[in-house]
Amino acid sequence: MSLARRIIPCLDTDAEWMVKGVQFGSLRQLGDPADFAARYDREGADEVVVLDIAASRDRRPTFLETIRRVARALSIPLTAGGGIRNLDDARAVVEAGADKLTVNTAAVERPGLLTELAAKFGSQAVVFAIDARRERSGWGGGARGGGEGAGTRRGRGGRGGRGAGGGGNSPPTAAAARERRRVRS
Repeated sequence: MSLARRIIPCLDTDAEWMVKGVQFGSLRQLGDPADFAARYDREGADEVVVLDIAASRDRRPTFLETIRRVARALSIPLTAGGGIRNLDDARAVVEAGADKLTVNTAAVERPGLLTELAAKFGSQAVVFAIDARRERSGWGGGARGGGEGAGTRRGRGGRGGRGAGGGGNSPPTAAAARERRRVRS
C-alpha cells in the first residue's frame, strides 16, 4: 500500500510574525504569516500548519488574531497550535478558524490532554507535535518551543519516554499512533 504524498508547510510564528530560527533559537522575523500561507495555498500546498512557538515559552495562549488572519487567507485545511493547555484553549483556536489542533508542551506535561482533545474534536483533528533534535545518544524531545527538555529520549531501536509517542503514558489516539510509526522508521 502506498500513501499519498502531501505538501504541508509549517509556519513558525511568534505572536503576529512568522519567524525563522536555528535549533529553536535566534529567531528573526520574516513577515506576515497570512501572506506566506496564502502563497503556499496558491502554489498547491495541501494544508498549512501555524505554530505559535513562543506561546508556551512565554506561558501565554496562542495569538488568536494570527490564526484568524491565516484562516481567512486559506482555502485548504489549517492546523494550529502553541499555548494550547486545555479544552478552552483548543476551542478558541478552532473557533478562530483552525481545522486541526497541535499540542506539545501541555501534552508532555499532561498526556491525558490528547485523549480529552480527541474525545471533543475527534482524533483526526489532534496532532501531537514533537520538538525533536538529534543528540549524541539518539533523538531528544523538547517542550516550550524547543527551549526546554521534555524528558524524552529515543536512541536507535529504543522506546521513547512519556510523551515521545513510544510508550510510557502515551494516550491511545490515532495521531499518537501515527507519530510512533513515523519515529520508528
